[in-house]
Amino acid sequence: MNKIKTIVGTLLVAALLLVTRTEAASVQYMLDQSNTLKDNIDYLLVTISDDQSGRLDFLVETQAALSGIAGHNFGIASFGFNLAGGMGLTEENFLVPDKWKVQFNKGMSEAGKFDVRLLGTGQTRQDPLQFSVLSLGLEDIVPGFASHVAGFELEHCGLDGKHGISSAFFYGDRLVSEVPIPAAIWLFGSGILLLGRIATRRRA
Repeated sequence: MNKIKTIVGTLLVAALLLVTRTEAASVQYMLDQSNTLKDNIDYLLVTISDDQSGRLDFLVETQAALSGIAGHNFGIASFGFNLAGGMGLTEENFLVPDKWKVQFNKGMSEAGKFDVRLLGTGQTRQDPLQFSVLSLGLEDIVPGFASHVAGFELEHCGLDGKHGISSAFFYGDRLVSEVPIPAAIWLFGSGILLLGRIATRRRA
């Protein structure tokens, strides 16, 4: 009996810790369009994670279609995304790689203008690109992203029957996955309830 109480108590404490640590969610989008290379190919994966603390973490990763043609100084040169209306962000809200700039209402080739554009230099390309934005939640992000990737091996850039391509722009908003982690808390809670029922039956 005491052993069961101890187990249930431990699980309750663990559940509370789980609630405080995993009140989070993440969403992933694929950029599968290009201004130069073939469309409908997985080029870059964007993962946005929200830990409910008022900070969004972005991870932008090139996929096999691009890493397979990577050459010298290959990497992500810029990245753009849009915000829900009325977001008054400044550069102070962004944690970006060294020597990267944060710009607002700037163009990304044929995709047009984006509310936010992160821009590196020729020597600071990133693969993957990681950055964070303060004072935002997932609900503040409007699906639709763009990225400029440079540093392709010229002799390997025949993906669209074209040669001499050293860089390209990529776009997309295809939802890959959406993970509302708090759902795990309900599963955990169900286990606690089950143990509680077992304890009640044993007392009877």
